[in-house]
Amino acid sequence: MMGITQVDFGTGRILWIAVLAAVGGIFDVVRAAHPQDGPHVDLRIVIEDDRVILNVEMNLVFLDAMVDLDREDPARISREEWADVPMVLEDHFLNDAIVRIDGVRIDPELEGLQINDPDLRLLPLFPVSGEQGLRKIRFELVYPTPGSPADRVEIVWTTYPPDILKDLPDPPPIAIAAEVVAEGLRVPFVISADEPAYTWYRRGGDLESRLAPVPAPATPIETSWPILAIGLTIFAVGCMLMALGGPRPVSRNPGWLAFGTTLIAAAVVVFVVDVGTFTTTRSIASPDGIKAEEIFRPLHQNIYRAFDYVEEGSIYDALARTADADFVDTLYRTIFRGLVMEEEGGAVARVARVRPLEIEVLESGVEKDSDGREWPSFRVRCRWLVDGVVTHWGHSHARTNEYDAIWSVGERPGGWRLTGAEITRQDRVEDGIDDEFEL
Repeated sequence: MMGITQVDFGTGRILWIAVLAAVGGIFDVVRAAHPQDGPHVDLRIVIEDDRVILNVEMNLVFLDAMVDLDREDPARISREEWADVPMVLEDHFLNDAIVRIDGVRIDPELEGLQINDPDLRLLPLFPVSGEQGLRKIRFELVYPTPGSPADRVEIVWTTYPPDILKDLPDPPPIAIAAEVVAEGLRVPFVISADEPAYTWYRRGGDLESRLAPVPAPATPIETSWPILAIGLTIFAVGCMLMALGGPRPVSRNPGWLAFGTTLIAAAVVVFVVDVGTFTTTRSIASPDGIKAEEIFRPLHQNIYRAFDYVEEGSIYDALARTADADFVDTLYRTIFRGLVMEEEGGAVARVARVRPLEIEVLESGVEKDSDGREWPSFRVRCRWLVDGVVTHWGHSHARTNEYDAIWSVGERPGGWRLTGAEITRQDRVEDGIDDEFEL
């Protein structure tokens, strides 16, 4: 259990803040800092095979809206007052917040309770709630899973304080943007006073089933020639002709007839067991414009679906089903850079939506791999939008980027793969903060 560090700035606090705010560097800190003023909670749910974990972080403004915790100073919690916090939280989550796992209500265990020692330079961000909005507590609620891994988890959250930042006589309650991490995927959701419950269902299936299906390459046309059987048959026919049309009657040339019959039998055997067969393959032409677009669309979509996964290894595995082995690492680094929101402290956005605007098939042909084998290939110019969302402190930061690129696509032993890309343009379209977003 963590104690609280109390720092008394006395009468010089206001003067100190005013002087510090006048320094140019403070404004860079203010623009990038989180959470914002008012009541805020960061809610993240992790679903494991044997338990469900609610990772909760809230400022004291939200805490005071959720539970009754008497304090001498609303902006702080003394050491003596801190001793009451675990009991107050346990009582609330036992009676007011509900978690059901496969229809069974489960009581939580409170773990990892602590309080921060905030950077008071950020107080200019909190003109309404002051230090009470800046100071926050963090804890975990652990719900053991009864029996096998959960197929359904329902969470009912009951606290939605008024949005005091809205300049209204009767401000509406806040909505809370949260995330659930399960089956290796990160999924955002929104709960509110009107819709306080969220239910997660197990998807099941392997990685392949979560990717958009890509049309299979056309099967090369193969022709088998039974060369040995044909040769034996021709030789056998020749022997029989010798027996039937030679200078002496057949009765006096039984060897030719017997030899020919034996060759016929041998030809049948080698044909049946497929010995001495020569196979020729007629190459398949590269797909036309319509077919090429049908191939490219799911490949392009699957690039971003790969980044729904949490673990880097899973992202790479998904990309390996979309891109050529020599292109996977470059593709990962390129897309990852595009999802980093520098204005949000380097947080990585989740892709909410990918919107192709233009797709133009430029050319098609064949390309050679490192072994010199020829493969059908084509190039596509694509212009598209990517809506990215970072969720934290109960709200989401949205950003939309527009891209223009030329993509190379080629057939590989595992199917069609992206083999290269040249991004020709990247622009920021819009950004903002919202509590609701479309998936």
